[in-house]
Amino acid sequence: MMRSDFLSPLIGEPWAWQSRNCWDFACHVQRELFGRELPQIAVPADFSRRWVLEEFAGHPERTRWRQVPDGPGGLVMAADGALVLMAHARFPAHIGVWLRQEGRVIHCDSHAGVACETVLALRQVGWKNLMFFEPVTCTDL
Repeated sequence: MMRSDFLSPLIGEPWAWQSRNCWDFACHVQRELFGRELPQIAVPADFSRRWVLEEFAGHPERTRWRQVPDGPGGLVMAADGALVLMAHARFPAHIGVWLRQEGRVIHCDSHAGVACETVLALRQVGWKNLMFFEPVTCTDL
């Protein structure tokens, strides 16, 4: 399957707290495009921003990924398939996947559903702090 054949039909799909939230969507993209299995996280029906912040900050999966610093002028240096934690301020509350070939982050939120946006566009709508994480490999240890 061509990459665009997988990505194109996803754009605009609606968000759903139990089946198409940002984490479930990132897991789907990681599995289908990059062959990576990420843990399932049960999202409670009454989830809050605080719950999301605590899950991102303290989940054991985070130790399996290393943050990739930005390059000069904010250039994204992360590899294709990096996870992108997004924050309006300091603490991440949203996640997407970096698509290096497309120069965009694909993600799913409650406002737009699935979207594929540039880093600049994400920053313009309020995601001021974008953190890119690549999987830890044996050479990183």
